Amino acid sequence: MINDNSAYLRERLNGFEPDTAIVLGSGLGKFTDLIQDPIIISYADIPNAPTPGVSGHKGSIYAGMIGKHKVICLAGRTHLYEGLNPQYIAMSTQELQELGVRRFIATNAAGSLRTEMPAGSLMMISDHINFSARNPLVGLGKVPHFADMSAAYSPELRKKIKEIAERENIKLFEGVYIMALGPNYETPAEVRLFRNFGADAVGMSTVPEVITAVNLGMEVLGFSVISNLGAGLKDEVLSHEEVLEVVSEASGKLILLLKKFLEEV
Repeated sequence: MINDNSAYLRERLNGFEPDTAIVLGSGLGKFTDLIQDPIIISYADIPNAPTPGVSGHKGSIYAGMIGKHKVICLAGRTHLYEGLNPQYIAMSTQELQELGVRRFIATNAAGSLRTEMPAGSLMMISDHINFSARNPLVGLGKVPHFADMSAAYSPELRKKIKEIAERENIKLFEGVYIMALGPNYETPAEVRLFRNFGADAVGMSTVPEVITAVNLGMEVLGFSVISNLGAGLKDEVLSHEEVLEVVSEASGKLILLLKKFLEEV
């Protein structure tokens, strides 16, 4: 399936060879407006590719220039809670490498586990915890299986991002992201557990892609747009519609940060 999909995408890209992949989480679709003269490919047209079934995800691939980089932007992602095998996510990331991608940027909407990091905040991921009990590298045959995850999120690129954020007066938190399988939001007891683990934000994505990207030798960055405080930290009832609204309002900071990064680094 990798070869078939890679061949299809390569044909559609018509000689365009991306060096940077960006996966957009819920409510972050406006980022694609930055791409100059984009090539747009619907997931529905890709052989064997499931269409994202969650609102807030466009379900298309956009490819083109941003700054000095050739980017391929996945405007929508599939999630394990949709019933997918994690190896599918691994193979999708491998397809990006087949196209030439060497730098991988993951974004998501996440719940805060820290009261001092409220809804609307932006967090750069420094590390993650895989609480999904699923690993995308299981059963992938001849690919390496013992990836060194000690510096999964590039310290060098994170340093550059912090410099840009300071210069642009963008308040940027940094912390540990924990992935739960979902699709329900976490209970107050789970939030207390995750805080004791040392996690700062919780979501239902990103980790499978990052594990695969690191295993393939890519440079990785990750960002969470904070959509809400975790259950029990505030008296509120969580809904996906409210998450999308908050993320849409806060996404401008991340879009500016990534724009400057792609122009300069």
